[in-house]
Amino acid sequence: MSEIYDIVVVGAGPAGSIAALTAAQKGCKTILIEEHPEIGTPLNCGEGISREWLSEFVTIKSSWIASTIDGARFYSPSGRSFKVSYPNVGYVLERKVFDRDLASLAANAGCEIRVGTMAIGITENGIQTNRGEVKAKIIIGADGIGSRVARWAGIDARIGRKDLWAAYEYLLGGVDVTPGEVEFMTGKEVAPGGYGWVFPKGDGLANVGVGVYPPCTKKSPKFFVEKLLKWRFKKYSILSIYKSIIPSKVLKSLVKDNVCIVGDAARLVDPISGGGIGNALLSGKLAGKACANAIKNNDMSKLKQYEKEWLKEEGKNFRFKFKVRDVFMKLKDSELELLFDFGVKNFEGKPITEINELEIIKNIVTFSPKFLKLGLHLLKP
Repeated sequence: MSEIYDIVVVGAGPAGSIAALTAAQKGCKTILIEEHPEIGTPLNCGEGISREWLSEFVTIKSSWIASTIDGARFYSPSGRSFKVSYPNVGYVLERKVFDRDLASLAANAGCEIRVGTMAIGITENGIQTNRGEVKAKIIIGADGIGSRVARWAGIDARIGRKDLWAAYEYLLGGVDVTPGEVEFMTGKEVAPGGYGWVFPKGDGLANVGVGVYPPCTKKSPKFFVEKLLKWRFKKYSILSIYKSIIPSKVLKSLVKDNVCIVGDAARLVDPISGGGIGNALLSGKLAGKACANAIKNNDMSKLKQYEKEWLKEEGKNFRFKFKVRDVFMKLKDSELELLFDFGVKNFEGKPITEINELEIIKNIVTFSPKFLKLGLHLLKP
């Protein structure tokens, strides 16, 4: 491995593959390494993504799509439900196929890919792996939550119990679900500090899981997902089990010296939904672009442009969503029932094509005096 690369990307998830693809397309000599023997495994994801997010970065292939999302059903803590119709708003993916194909796109652009190659440290000239040193001028860390690349680079990547959600998910077969309709459940007895979900995948398959905020409960997410299964389904078969942690706090720094951190490794996970695919794609593309610019100009300070672009694209949005999340986690079940009433009044039976979050917040504030103080907190600049 004496060959010298411009960029080494550690981790072949969506963020790493898009970063490698972008850098390779811009003429950089790029290598993408993945510690697992197969790209796309193990899976730790609900697999949902909006159509807008996905189409912004890639040409969508039908083989990636398990099902199209046309709406959502929301359940209140007491079990009442209503449906929001939003035609073609998103997809439930086949992540194993999707991840593999993203890496293939990078390979087609000239990126070298090596699986079964685990990074074990940063060296003066690049990355040390279990198969030898990979020499590179720039390192992109896309190695997931608890990123070792971030720690090796001197970026504070510590994560505590208050900085994460714990999730437990099953892939179920033989279940009765409505095609194209995702489901969300909330309440202290359902998912303390988080929510439960059902993502249909077609042919009687569905991803069903629960994410909880550990400081809100002493019970495991498995306990709550088992309760959800008994309540929601008369029959089912468990085909796969997925366990994961979901970060609730973005890294303070995404760049240090010649290292960039992207995707889940940078904890760029949506503060409300916990979804990470879209932000992974965005951060990967921005990082790949900045790294290519740094190589072209032989100037590592150009890497900071990635961090600036990320803040420009999503910084304000993330700050707002963190406020929403903090308010949501403090709501009592009685207040969640009031929010449910608001949803019924404003969305049930009314197909929508766009969501204006600020407008919704303003309408919630005027819906009940109980939400006035919370609403004012959200609307603060």
